Amino acid sequence: MTLLEEVDVVVGVLLRGNAFLVERRGPEEEIDPGIVCLPGGHVRKGEDREEALKREMLEELGIAVKKSRFICKNFYVASNGERQNAYCYLITDYEGKPICQSAQEIFWEDSIENLSLEVDKKTIERLTEQRASNKAKGE
Repeated sequence: MTLLEEVDVVVGVLLRGNAFLVERRGPEEEIDPGIVCLPGGHVRKGEDREEALKREMLEELGIAVKKSRFICKNFYVASNGERQNAYCYLITDYEGKPICQSAQEIFWEDSIENLSLEVDKKTIERLTEQRASNKAKGE
């Protein structure tokens, strides 16, 4: 596998209770086919990360992001060798109901063990730690 250039991607986390929304990528996808992952996509040239997050969530899930909060930045090498700086956001307010528009399927998951990528597991772990810390502080 040849390592490709570094690119920026955005990842959106939607919560419903203790469950988070995931997508199963189609078997025909060029990058990471068939995996279960958090939704997201590439930041386009000239686009800031918040704009990219809004566009990707609209394209993939049909939702309009109103508010989001940065969780963490991770690094990931995709199955095609693309080196990705993944900027992960908790989506705290949005309009619409998530629908599957680009993946094979979307569903609510409550176990990080069912995620295919270690990088996504790290994102959910980091979010869980932040939420516990905020709760302890009374926020």
